[in-house]
Parts: sequence; structure tokens; C-alpha cells
Amino acid sequence: MKRQSVYALSEYEGALLLKEWGIPVVEQALSCNEDQAVEAAGRLGFPVALKVCSEAVLHKTDQGGVKLNIADAQSLIEAARDIRSRFRGIEPKLLVQKMAQPGVEIILGAKRDPVFGPVVLAGIGGIFTEIFRDTVVEIAPVSIRTARSMLMRLKGAALLSGYRSRPPVDIDAVAQALSALSRLIAKRGDIAEIDVNPLIAGERGALAVDALVRCNGGAVAAKRKAPGPETVDPFFNPGSFALIGASKSPGKGGNIILRNLLKAGFQGRIHPINPTAQDILGMKAYPRVSDVPGPVDLAMIVIPKAAVPDALKDCAAKGVRSVILSTGGYSDAGESGLAEQNELAAAARSAGMRLMGPNSIGTINPRAGLATSIVGLEQLRPGGVSLIGQSGVFSSGWGRWIADVKPFGLAKVACIGNKSDINESDLLEYLADDEQTTTIGMYLEGVADGERFVRSAARACSKKPVVVAKSGRSEAGAAAIASHTGSLAGSDVVFDAVCRKAGLVRVNDSEAFFDTLSAFESQPLPRGNRMGALSITGMGCVVTTDAAEELGIELPSLKPATMKKLREVVPAWAPVRNPVDIWSAVEQHGSKNTMRHIAQSMLEQKDIDALLIIFVLMPESIFDIHEAFADVIRAHLDKPVFVSYYGGTKKEMMHIHEGFLPLGVPTYPTPERALYAFSRMVEYARFKGLIAGRKQR
Repeated sequence: MKRQSVYALSEYEGALLLKEWGIPVVEQALSCNEDQAVEAAGRLGFPVALKVCSEAVLHKTDQGGVKLNIADAQSLIEAARDIRSRFRGIEPKLLVQKMAQPGVEIILGAKRDPVFGPVVLAGIGGIFTEIFRDTVVEIAPVSIRTARSMLMRLKGAALLSGYRSRPPVDIDAVAQALSALSRLIAKRGDIAEIDVNPLIAGERGALAVDALVRCNGGAVAAKRKAPGPETVDPFFNPGSFALIGASKSPGKGGNIILRNLLKAGFQGRIHPINPTAQDILGMKAYPRVSDVPGPVDLAMIVIPKAAVPDALKDCAAKGVRSVILSTGGYSDAGESGLAEQNELAAAARSAGMRLMGPNSIGTINPRAGLATSIVGLEQLRPGGVSLIGQSGVFSSGWGRWIADVKPFGLAKVACIGNKSDINESDLLEYLADDEQTTTIGMYLEGVADGERFVRSAARACSKKPVVVAKSGRSEAGAAAIASHTGSLAGSDVVFDAVCRKAGLVRVNDSEAFFDTLSAFESQPLPRGNRMGALSITGMGCVVTTDAAEELGIELPSLKPATMKKLREVVPAWAPVRNPVDIWSAVEQHGSKNTMRHIAQSMLEQKDIDALLIIFVLMPESIFDIHEAFADVIRAHLDKPVFVSYYGGTKKEMMHIHEGFLPLGVPTYPTPERALYAFSRMVEYARFKGLIAGRKQR
């Protein structure tokens, strides 16, 4: 279909469109000359505003095309003549509008984001627009309730609620207009952008005074229907695996992959593909995939780029339906590489093949003994965390760290590379229904199909926590992404809105990413944001208090019954408050007995939803953790428990980590990191409706 150029509606046409969708607009009339303008003003009632009305004039005020507060007919005639003289070349019409009553000026906007589709914006307008840039964005459409919460999130929300001697504005009317605008941009695929500036909100109602509507002039191309999640399963559970580029040389990826599979205990058939070798690591080698007897469920290509097209053709001839392409130099290398990548993807599609990559080091499934990494891996503990990484580090450096430190067990890992075919939405849809996956972690540099991603993420988040770290938050970061995997980095503000809409738990760095995954994987979802804390050092109490305030975590006061129990170990002279400084009790009763007693007493308080235990690592604080805390934790399985520590030797740190690991308690080097992980759990629990103040979609 031939696409027309983008064009703008006139302000009059834009106002009619808004009115059609239930957005109140100021009374107005269109005229062709001075006499008609005077007649219109007589019907509307002075004072009026007069504006040039033409789709060719988008910035009327800057060009002298707006006259305000015209009080009588003679002034209107003079204003009309002045406007017509300024715009002689385009023969404009004259738009007469009744002057709106004073109120708070608000900007409403809607646009079609290039990645995520329709979004809606609200902001404080007038003189504050350029100074504060105070806006909020959400994915469209939004409910009236969500629209209202958007307005309340504005830094200038006090202007709406009434300030000094000014009365509050009709927030419900503004929210209704914002919700209607969001439905308009969501339903009308031919509209690219709407700018309502300003919408004037008064005590009773709100009126759109000016509107700019741009249309894209062409139909939105229909998107290819995505293959079902069942097409992803062979990447994790193949019965047979062929490695194209298998090698006898221990340092090469084609050898390391085979050794990883053998070490992981892959139970399927492994077929090394090498035209010059008879066998590799005791396994029979074949010149081509088509020479392999029997079916091949999954093939991986680790050969030079020039040989890749022939290898794919050979896989297609064999009937291989799932291929991992490790070779790079495609979209990660620029426009010419992108064109080659698109050709490969098209060839794979036409052969009924799913392709992961290029630039991918594949997948891990500890339960199936599958590990296709080109970096040597140790045995990985099976568990419930599945990782989707747009980087190979999750199957290399991070994979080795997880195997060693054991912060959690793994269900699945996929390093998706350039995403020519298999992308984050495919994996979200698959993992949402994967019974072995209880928590999903994603590292993204960009999103392939934004609108599908929102749907896939929302469905996954309705079933299990999805923690996402997305790079490219800065302009420089977005540029670095383009040179890495060729991804398109959408607006970071819009991506935040996507997270709120879908229920994604967003974090900003790898430290917070793994901290949060550890918390979700080992702990129950909290039923509130109220935390109790005990610390052997006063510093721990202070930093916990500061971090809790910054993160919106409550530290409830201790009840009389709790205080009475604490006084059994805390001296009468020592102050007792939440967080509890336990040093005075430790001096008398020792670390083990004190920490056990105080932890139990605080967990028994009903309005404490979670507990943080803070250690200072030293020989005197090392004791049998299972003996001290196992019964206490088992008695309160509905309440998350976190542990942090200060200092200590490597041996003492491992004692804490290994002691609490069997109890399902995550440990953190600082209280701040533990509190941040808890705050992410609170955010998701609110999304799930387990805590009051649920985020509205």
C-alpha cells in the first residue's frame, strides 16, 4: 500500500475530533471573513479569541496568528484584518472561540511510540511547561482511575488540589478527558500525535482550548502472526543436538560447547559436525547435518560468517526446526550486516525454522543437562529462576558466578543475541507457562515488537514475578546499544510506563537485578510494606531507617507485647525501638540467643510484614545458624526474612551465606541492598493486589 505523507488537521477539525470522543472543547465557530467572525462572536458572546485556522499553520502564536480577550466587534474586525494580512498566501479561515474562564493550564498529549505504540501524556502547562518539564506518561488506553493517579503523580499536583487561596480544580473532569484521549489514540491507527495545549481546568469541568492533531496518512501494516510458545521448547528440551563447527581444539568454542554438554549430563544424542574429523571427544562426527542418521531437534552454528548460509540450507534440508546461530557480524556490525541478517531470518521462516541469534550463545537447562555456552561452565543447580539475556554474559561470566555462589537455582537461560527471530516476547510467552520457572529475569537493550511485548509481559507478570534490567537509559547508552546488537532503544520514560502497565519489576543495575531475583525466588510475597529490623551495630539501625524512608518502607513502632518480650534480654537502661540495636543484649546473652529471641519477638508482631537481621561479622557472631533460626523462620513462612552483614573475612561471609541458604533466606553485603530487594517485592505485591494501593493499569 502506498503511504501518504504525514499531515495535520486544522484546529477546528481537531476540536471536532476531540468533541466526538467526549473531550470537552471551548465553544467555537469557523468564519471566512470579518462579517462572519463578528456574527459568530455575537452568538458566542464577548470576550472572544480569534485564531488563524489552517492545517498549514501549526505554530499560530509564534506567527502572530492568535488574538486574545477581544472585547467588542470593532476590535474583532481589526484583529481579523491583521491576521488575514499576515497569512495572505494561504487564504486562512478565522476561528472564533469564546474565551475560557481562568483555571489551571494542563497539557494533554498522545502519540504513537515507534516501539510500544500508543502512549498518553499529562503535564502542567502554562508558564511552568518549559521550566519544570513536569509530565507523566502511560501506555494507552488508561482508565479514568489511572488517569487520575497520573495527575496526582505530577510534581505540580498541588496546583490541581488547590493552593494558597485558590480552589481545587475538577480533577475528575481532567481525568475523564485524559482517559478519552488515550482511547482515541489507541483506537485510531491513522493518528500519529495529538497535542492538547492547553486544557484549562476550573472548579467545575475542563475545556480544551487548542489542539494539534497529526495523522500518518496511511494504514498500519499488518504484523506477522507470531509462532506459538511450543516452537520455543526445542531450544531447552531437545532430544538430539547437532553442533556445526565442532572442534578437536580444546580452546575453541566448538570444543567447549561439547564439553559443557557432557559435563552437564545431556541425555540426548549429540552429533558433532565437522567435515574433516571422524570423532570428537569420543563421539562420531559427521561432515554435514544432512548426514546425521535420525532427526535433529536443535542445531547450533559456530562457524565463520561466510559459511553460515550453506549451513542453514543444510539444516533446512534435514528438517531441523530450531537453530542457534552464534556467529556475529550481522546487525551488530551496521546496516549491511542488518540486511544479511534479514535475509537469513527470511530464509529460516520460509523453511519453517525458528532461529535464535545471530550473536547468540544459546540456552541452558540444568534439568535437561543442556548448556550450549562457548565458555566453560560448572554444574548449575536446578531451580526456579529463568533468565532472558540480550548478552552472552548470562551463559558465561554470570553463569559461572551463579554456579559458584549459588544465589538461586536455574530453570532456563536464553542468550538471544540480535533477535532476528526468537525474541523476548517469544520467551516470555513460553516461560509464563513453564512449570519449572517461578521467577523470570530479563536483561534488555531494546524491544523487538513493543505492543506484543506489553501483552506478553502482562500475561507473564499475572503468573509470576518478572524482573527486568534495561540498558540504554541515557542517550549515550542508547548509542552504545546500536553498536552492540542493533536494537532500537525506545524512550526510557515510555519503558517505565510499560513496566507499570504490565507489572514488570524494573531495576537499574546488575547488582539490584540479582539481589531482587534472589528475594523473589526464596521468599513469600509480602502482605505489606512494614519491616522490622534488628542490628548488632547502631550504624545498621541508622542506615536502615534512612533507606526505608527513601524506598517507602514503613518501620512500625513496637507494640507493648513486643517490648515486654524484648525486655527479657535487653537491659532496662537500653532504648528499644524499631530498628532494634541489640548490642547491649548481645553482651549479656551472646549473639545466638539474643538474635533468635529478638527475631522471634518481632516476627510475632502482626503489623510487621518482614524482618531484616543485620550482622557484624566477627568470631563472636559466628554460630549455628540453622539451630538459631530454623524454627523461627518455619513458624512465620508468610513473612519474608532478609539478612545483611558488615565486614568479616571471606570465610565468615560464606558461613552466613551457606548457613541461611538452606533456610531460603537471601543474604546481602549491606542493609540498603536488602531493603531495595524488599521494596521491589512490595511493588510487585501491590501490582498483584496483595497490598493496598494496587497500581492501576
